[in-house]
Amino acid sequence: MIVIGTALVLVGLLGCATPFRAPSDVAQLKLDRVDSPVVIVEKIWLERRNGPLVVKGLVLKRSEATDTTQTHLDVILFNEAGQVLRSSVEHFEPRQIIPQWKRPAEASYRAVLDPLPPDAARIEVRAHEGAHNPEGT
Repeated sequence: MIVIGTALVLVGLLGCATPFRAPSDVAQLKLDRVDSPVVIVEKIWLERRNGPLVVKGLVLKRSEATDTTQTHLDVILFNEAGQVLRSSVEHFEPRQIIPQWKRPAEASYRAVLDPLPPDAARIEVRAHEGAHNPEGT
């Protein structure tokens, strides 16, 4: 009986570690994340539930960071050659990430991708502090 209970616990834990599956029509898209000095882009996945295709995930506040309100996320779509097809500036919620008792200091994000360019090959979620300069960085 103990062996069966242990096996069920292990299966449950392994299931939690498995990333979410992307919808089959976009499973070929590569997902990349880029951290900043203030936040870590911890999770990224694609989802479509009775609506548009979205990229969702979690960001974590770095322990040495104090203010996350000046940080945003750049969601960038690239083609196979690495050319930018589209980009958007998105925000995570809550904007000021505050550690909770016995919980990580995290926030969630969601960005609509539809209409997805037909030649999209990679999606990058990049954490960025402050405004962008005229060159786009």
